[in-house]
Amino acid sequence: MKTIQELEQYLEENCYNFDSITIGRHYAYEGLVVKSCALGYCLFSSERGRETLLKAFPTEEELVAYTLAQLDKDPWNKAHIVAFTFDQKQIKKAEFKLKWMGIQYKRNDIPNFRAGQIAYRIFVYGRDILRLDDFKKQYMQH
Repeated sequence: MKTIQELEQYLEENCYNFDSITIGRHYAYEGLVVKSCALGYCLFSSERGRETLLKAFPTEEELVAYTLAQLDKDPWNKAHIVAFTFDQKQIKKAEFKLKWMGIQYKRNDIPNFRAGQIAYRIFVYGRDILRLDDFKKQYMQH
């Protein structure tokens, strides 16, 4: 992979989460920003719309390799929420179903989410999200 466009395509095909990655046609309000700049090819950190240069590269290929390595260090860059409920029995059913399907997941609850309620959440990683459309309809409380 040599170009930002190829990196973007790779990230899409492997179901990275673009909530904190700005690249090509993907825009995140905060997170990493991958683009060409006056210094060559740059990786920025963005917070509240303000960009801070993390590293500049003379070639696009170097930027792409470095960025992918950075993204792969943190599994949350591939994380997708597939279950959200306030019902403990429901989240246990969701966990059982994911285990049965052989899908790795991370349970990440939020205590005192609303008026002392616990919000139960489950995330999966990467391409597993493609297998869970019906699952999300059942376990994502609105």
